[in-house]
This record gives sequence, C-alpha cells and structure tokens, in this order.
Amino acid sequence: MPIKPGRMGSPASAGTPAVFADSMAAQIEAAFNALLAEEDLPRVPDDNSKESRDRRRLFVAIARGLVRHLDEHREAITVTVPDGGGTVSPEFDIDGKDW
Repeated sequence: MPIKPGRMGSPASAGTPAVFADSMAAQIEAAFNALLAEEDLPRVPDDNSKESRDRRRLFVAIARGLVRHLDEHREAITVTVPDGGGTVSPEFDIDGKDW
C-alpha cells in the first residue's frame, strides 16, 4: 500500500473527498480532533465546507512536505538487518507524487 499524503478533492464533493480520506492528512486531522477532545474542546467538523477545506489545506501541506522530505532524504534513514545483513535505505511507494 503506498503512502498517501492526501489531496483536497473537489469543493463540490459532499462529505470528505475520497482523495483526502485514509490519507496522512486525514490522520493529522483525526489526531487534531483527539487533542481537542482531550481538552474538552469542540471537535472540527468532518465535511467539505469552506472552513474544513481551509483547515485541511494546512494538513495536506504538512503531510506532503513530510513525505517529500523523507523521500528526498531517504539515505538518512537506515535499517539494520539482523544477523550481519548490513544496512539498507527504504524505498517509498508514494501515491500521487506530483512535486
């Protein structure tokens, strides 16, 4: 399964756009809602309103920036293979890599 940073989708979509759902940006939004709930603050709406799109634009930008940074610096991430297998750098399968 590829890493899915997330996209905005059409403003005309009802509900959460499919290109946003199940993405890293959607997980950032879920974590934000969880933190709000921990503080007994109102959760942000889960719709495709202008307010939601403005907030999600930030979450998509954060997710894309993070994934892009990791992709461009993958040599900085190494995995040690047990039993003398050495080290390897990861390969990332990124959905919608368009930067």
